[in-house]
Amino acid sequence: MNLSYRGEIDGLRALAVIPVVFFHAGFDLFSGGLVGVDIFFVISGYLITTIILKDLENNNFSLAYFYERRARRILPALFFVIFVSSILSFIFLTRSELGSYFKSVNATLLFYSNFYFWKTAPYFHSLSDLEPLLHTWSLSIEEQFYIIFPLILIISHKYFKKYILILLFFTFFLSLLICQIAALKTAGVLNFYFTLSRAWELALGGISAYYLLRSKSVLSDTLKNLLSLIGLIMILFAIFFFNRQTLYPSLYTLVPTIGTVLIILFANEQSYVKKILSFKILVGIGLMSYSFYLWHQPLLAFGRIYFDNFSNELKFLSIIISLFLSYFSYNFIEKLFRNKNKINIKLLIKILASCLLVFLLFSQLNINFFNVKSKNSTEARLAKLLSKNEAIYSTNMNERYFVRYRIIYENLDPKTLVIGSSRIMQTSNQIYEEQVLNLAVSGATIEDHITITEMALQKFYPDKILLGADPWLFNKYNYQSRWKSLSREYKLSLENLQLMKTKNMIINLNLLDDNFAFYENILEKIYNFLNIINLASEVDNFENNQKQIILKDGKRVYANKDKEENIKGKVVRYSMNSYEFSNEHFELYKQFIYYLINVHKKEVVLVLSPYHQLSYDLTIKAKPYYLELENKFRQLSEETNIQIVGSYNPLLAKCSGDEFYDYMHPKDSCMKKITKDIK
Repeated sequence: MNLSYRGEIDGLRALAVIPVVFFHAGFDLFSGGLVGVDIFFVISGYLITTIILKDLENNNFSLAYFYERRARRILPALFFVIFVSSILSFIFLTRSELGSYFKSVNATLLFYSNFYFWKTAPYFHSLSDLEPLLHTWSLSIEEQFYIIFPLILIISHKYFKKYILILLFFTFFLSLLICQIAALKTAGVLNFYFTLSRAWELALGGISAYYLLRSKSVLSDTLKNLLSLIGLIMILFAIFFFNRQTLYPSLYTLVPTIGTVLIILFANEQSYVKKILSFKILVGIGLMSYSFYLWHQPLLAFGRIYFDNFSNELKFLSIIISLFLSYFSYNFIEKLFRNKNKINIKLLIKILASCLLVFLLFSQLNINFFNVKSKNSTEARLAKLLSKNEAIYSTNMNERYFVRYRIIYENLDPKTLVIGSSRIMQTSNQIYEEQVLNLAVSGATIEDHITITEMALQKFYPDKILLGADPWLFNKYNYQSRWKSLSREYKLSLENLQLMKTKNMIINLNLLDDNFAFYENILEKIYNFLNIINLASEVDNFENNQKQIILKDGKRVYANKDKEENIKGKVVRYSMNSYEFSNEHFELYKQFIYYLINVHKKEVVLVLSPYHQLSYDLTIKAKPYYLELENKFRQLSEETNIQIVGSYNPLLAKCSGDEFYDYMHPKDSCMKKITKDIK
C-alpha cells in the first residue's frame, strides 16, 4: 500500500485549473476548459477515499479529525476571498447586484451555492459571467460529498466491508444514469449543478482509490505508460474540442474523467505522463490550484462589470493578478491554518465560527437593504430616473422589477402598450404614431405577458396592446424561469384571468418612502463612499454609446458591442432546445386575449417579429415546427378575431438583412414596416 506523495497529482490539478480559468476568461482555444472541474471531482474522490479507507483499515479513523482537516484546507482561503470580494462588490456593483451577491455569499458559506446558482444563474448564460462567486457551485458539491461520504464509508466498512467496491460501482452507474437522463430532459440546466448528477465522478475517483489500495498491478510498465498517455490525450481532447454546445455533463464527460482515472492508476515512475505532470511549474500551480480557482472568477467578474470592453489583454492581466493572489493566500493563509502548532483546534474553531457568524449577519443585513424588491434597489432608482428624464443608461438588473417600478413611477398617458420580449423592444414612438409605452422584457413568457399587462392596466388606460408572438410562448419545455421574480403578482393576475374580472390589485401604486433604519443608514453611507457606479449619469451619446440606453417610451438603444457587423446565420435555439407544443399554454393565452378584450375592453394585436434571413433558413430546415408555430399564432388570431402582423420570415415581413442587430433582433426600421400594417 503505497500512499507516498504523488507530485503528478498536483500536476494533474494544474492541468485541471488552467483550462477552467481560461475558459471562464472566454479564450476560445480552451472551449472545453469546463472539464477541469470534472477532473477535480475525480481527484477529490480518489484522495478522500484513499484517506478514509486507509485510516479505517488501521482502526484510527476519526470523523472529527477528518472534518477538521477539511475545514483547515477549505474555509480560511474561502473566507479570505469572500472578504476581499465583498469589499470589491461595494465598489463595483449596483445596489440590486449587491443584494444578489450577498445571497450568493450565504449560499457559498452554507454549501448550497450549486442549488442557488441553478435557480439564479444558468452556467452557460452570459450574465453568469458577472457572478463573482459562481465557481463556488463545485465547492458546494465537494463539501456535500465530504459531509456525507465518510459516514457512508464508516457504515459500509463496519457492516458491508466486502461490498464497498460494489457500492461505489452502484453509485457510479446510478448517478451517471441520472446525469444522462437529466441532460436530455433539462438541456443541462439543472443537471450541471445537481449533486446527484456529479456523484458518479467522485465515485469514479473512489473506485480508483479502492483499486490502488487493494489490487496488485500485473501490467507491464510499457502498458502503463501507454494507458496514462491515452488518459492525457483524452483530457486534452476534451479541453480543446468540447465547447458550450456540448451536452454537459453527460456521457461525453466520461472522456476527461476516464482520462483522469487512467493517469491516477497508471502514471508510475517510468511513465512519460508522470514526468510531464511532475514539472516544477505544474506542481507549483497544482499546489496553489485551490486558491487560484477561488481568485480567478471574482477578478474576471469584476473586470467584466467595470470595463465596457473587457479585452483579452485585460483578461490575461486578471489571470496574472489571480496567480499572485493565489501565491499569497496559499503561503500565508492555507499553510498557516494547516499548521496545528500555530493554530490549534480551539483557536481554529473560534476564528472560523466568528468569521462565519459575522459574514452571515453582514450578508443578511445587505440582502434586506439592497435586495431587488426593496425601495433602495437599482430597479426602483432607475425607474424613478426614467420618469424624470428622456433616457437613462441601462445596467445589469432584474428587468421584471424594473418594469414593475416603471409602472409605479411613470407619469405618461400611453395609448399603446407593448408587451413581449427583447425581439419587440424596438417598437417605439419613433416608428408608431401613437403614444407608446414599451414594457418588453428579455425572454418574456406567457407568465410575463399576463403579469406585466395586468400590472400596467392597473395604472394606465391604453386603447391598444401589442403582444410579441415569440415561438417559445407555446413550448412546454422553454425552461424560462425569470418570470418567477414576479410569481406573487402572476398568481394574483392569473386569478383575475380565471375569474374574468379584476378582483385583485396586483401592485401598490403608492410611492415608496425613503426612510431608512439605523443599520440601513450605515450601509447607505458605506455604499455611497465606496461605489463608483453613477446611475444618474446624463445620457450624452446615442450613436456611439458604450452602454445600452433605455428611452422614456421603453425602447432600447443597443450598445456598440451588442451590434454585429457581419451577421452569421445560426439555428435559433433560444428557449427551444427541447420542444413540445403545449395545448395548455395555447388555451391559456387564448383566454388571456379574451380577458383583455372582454374585461379590459382593449384592442389586441399579435406581432410576429422576424429573424434574420440566414438564420430563418437554417432554423426552418433544422426545426420545421417554427412554421407550425407561426400558423398557431395565425389560428389564434382567427379564433379570437384580433389582428396579427409580421412574420418570422423576413421576406414576408419585408425586412432586409441590414435591418437586424444580430441573427434574431430586428432594428426599428424593420419593426416600422411591420407596425405600419396595424389597422
